[in-house]
Amino acid sequence: MNILIIGGAGFGGSGLAHELLKKGHKVTILDTMAPSHAITLKNIIEEINYLWKSTSDISREDVEGHEVVLMLAAQADVPMGFSSPYYTVYNNVMGTVSVLEACRKAMMKQQLQKVFIASSANAVQYTETYPITPNHPPSPRNPYGASKGAQELMAWAWYRSFGVPIVIYRNGVIVGKGMRREIFVFKWLYNILQGKPIIVEGEPIADQTRDITHVEDTLQAWTLGVEAEREKVVGQVFQISYGEELTVEEIAKLCMRICGKEVPIRRLPHRPGEKGMREAFDISKARNILGYHPEIPPEKALQLTKEWIETEVLV
Repeated sequence: MNILIIGGAGFGGSGLAHELLKKGHKVTILDTMAPSHAITLKNIIEEINYLWKSTSDISREDVEGHEVVLMLAAQADVPMGFSSPYYTVYNNVMGTVSVLEACRKAMMKQQLQKVFIASSANAVQYTETYPITPNHPPSPRNPYGASKGAQELMAWAWYRSFGVPIVIYRNGVIVGKGMRREIFVFKWLYNILQGKPIIVEGEPIADQTRDITHVEDTLQAWTLGVEAEREKVVGQVFQISYGEELTVEEIAKLCMRICGKEVPIRRLPHRPGEKGMREAFDISKARNILGYHPEIPPEKALQLTKEWIETEVLV
């Protein structure tokens, strides 16, 4: 298939580009990263079509000729949602609207098979029932979560009004080689390996949980969705994570054990809207429909991430 990855120079997008090329698909990437700086794509840059532009300027012509569109472009760091809420909401919501409009217009000439939206566990930051099912509506508590929840609502509006073939993936905490460095797992492993303190947000004890997922499992899920029958996935939401709820305290202890070091913990108040936030996800829908079977448990995922940091980052 001809596949357009929007935000394809980032962590997830570049990994997907590599996987899809291996499977014989043709890949176009649209990203604001200059192609000469797209280090994550350096091994395949000659094999792809690279569109150096913003989602604000995406056109119908950029989408035409592609059967599948993967929307991964976003302001993806939760902390920046507090320091730059306007930018975060504008980027995530209006960037999505620009893509949806380009897809709607492209459908006048051809039938798009699928348009994937990379949402986040943060779209559902609060619920009264657990585990959280993929069909739970957005329920954000802070600006970043609101930007992801609104992104989903926009996607469903274009699906219901214009028939844009939407598929939504809610991802958990993705770790592994090349992961985003503002995620707490990277910061903790990076500091522990150097014998430095780590910061845990939540006093007197962090009452939050997270679902740690290795990037290889995440890429498996995305590839399965791309290649699935249209009728099975369009109009659906899938939770893509390992499916194991760990407390933040348990993750901190795991990181120390894996690194073989104990370091001091500096405690800060909860980040806005995250007090009591649990990531207890039901991934059975992804298992049953996509055939998704995550293979790397959280401890192994953290071990592999630690090895990457140790051998490739701390050099």
